Amino acid sequence: MFTRSKLMAEYGIQAVFSDRSGGCSNLPFDTLNLGFDLGDSQTNVNQNLKLLCEQSGLNVPHQSHQVHGTDVLMCSGLGHIHNEAADVLISILPNTPVAVRTADCVPILLADRNAGVVSAVHAGWKGTVAQVAQVAVRAMCELGASKDSILASVGPCIGLCCFEVNDDIASQLRRASGGDVSENRDGSVYANLVEANVRQLKSMGIGAGFIETMDVCTVCHGLPHYFSYRRDNGMTGRQLSIINFPISCSS
Repeated sequence: MFTRSKLMAEYGIQAVFSDRSGGCSNLPFDTLNLGFDLGDSQTNVNQNLKLLCEQSGLNVPHQSHQVHGTDVLMCSGLGHIHNEAADVLISILPNTPVAVRTADCVPILLADRNAGVVSAVHAGWKGTVAQVAQVAVRAMCELGASKDSILASVGPCIGLCCFEVNDDIASQLRRASGGDVSENRDGSVYANLVEANVRQLKSMGIGAGFIETMDVCTVCHGLPHYFSYRRDNGMTGRQLSIINFPISCSS
C-alpha cells in the first residue's frame, strides 16, 4: 500500500509514498487509486484515501489542483482538496499533512525538523524545467526553515530507463539542472528526472546526506506495482505522497 521514507523517519517526520495495491477501485484504476476526476468513482477514491490514512496513521492531507507550475499553497486546518492551482503545498502546523498526486511525475517531500516546516512538491518535466523544487525550498526558508537542515525524499517516478524525450526537452532539463541529465540509447534520448531534481536541491545548499532517492520506476517496476500515465496511455490512477510534522516533534 505504501512505503515510508527512511530518511524522514530517522528525524521523526512522517512521510509515505503510496503504490497501487490494497484499495477498492476497479480496472483500470485498480486498486488504490487516489486521483479524482479520472473516471473512477469519488466513493472509491474517498475509501482509498481513508484506508491509506488509517494504515499510515496520518490525518487526511491537504491537496491542490496540480497544473505543472510553481505556485505555492499554504495549508492549515483540516485536510481537503483546495480549489487553488498549486504544485507546492506547505504546512507549518503539526499534524497538518500535505500531499501531491503522481503517476510518473516526481513527488518530492521536504521537511525542516527544527523549524517544523514541511512541503510536498509535484515535479513533472515541466515543473523540473521551472525549478519547482527550488521554489519550494525558498518558500520554506521564508517561513523559517534553513537550507542546512532541510531533508528531501524523492519518491517513485518514471526512471531514466523509460523516460524517452526529444532533444528540446533534454536541452531544457540540462539548462535547468546545470548539467546533462540525459543519455542516448539506441538512437533515442532518455532523461533522468530524479537526477535533475537532486541537482537542483543540491544547488540550493541541501547536502547529499539529506537527500533520499528511491530506485523505483513507475513504468517498469513490478507487474505493474505503480500507476503510470505513460505506460497506460493516460487511463490510470494516481499515487499519493504525503508528509506530516507530528506533534511529538514539536514538543
